[in-house]
Amino acid sequence: MTLLTMRRTCLSVLIVNGLFHVWGYFAPKTWYETFPGFGDGWLTRLGPYNEHLVADTAAMFLAMTVLTTAALCHPKDNRFAQVTGASWLAFNVLHLLYHVQHLGMYSVWEKVTLVSFLSLLTIVSALLLIPVSPARDTDRTFQGADGGGGRHSG
Repeated sequence: MTLLTMRRTCLSVLIVNGLFHVWGYFAPKTWYETFPGFGDGWLTRLGPYNEHLVADTAAMFLAMTVLTTAALCHPKDNRFAQVTGASWLAFNVLHLLYHVQHLGMYSVWEKVTLVSFLSLLTIVSALLLIPVSPARDTDRTFQGADGGGGRHSG
């Protein structure tokens, strides 16, 4: 996978995550009572409903989605992608840290799901910090820890 393709994929993942929160803005009470939408309300365990807080949180996600969509329209612009990634990274690290400290109210499945998903978003955000050299992007690939990029010789 080229670095540019990786960047586009990461931006797309963050856009989908952000768009999921449209629901929170236009139906804040339902979002609060049923998030993440699998029959269990994770948010109700965190305290009483506050429409203003829910709407503001959803609005922040939508604002970040606008920024991320603009970055996706200019994927070769390192500064744009890196500022977008740094913005998401700041949020996602703090979001993950909060939830890791408050896992006691969740089932094992919910804990695994929550920590895995928030960790994935944190990693996706961090990957946007990797600069892309557009002129040579076809020669550069994102390689795994083994340095082989998933390719086998022989």
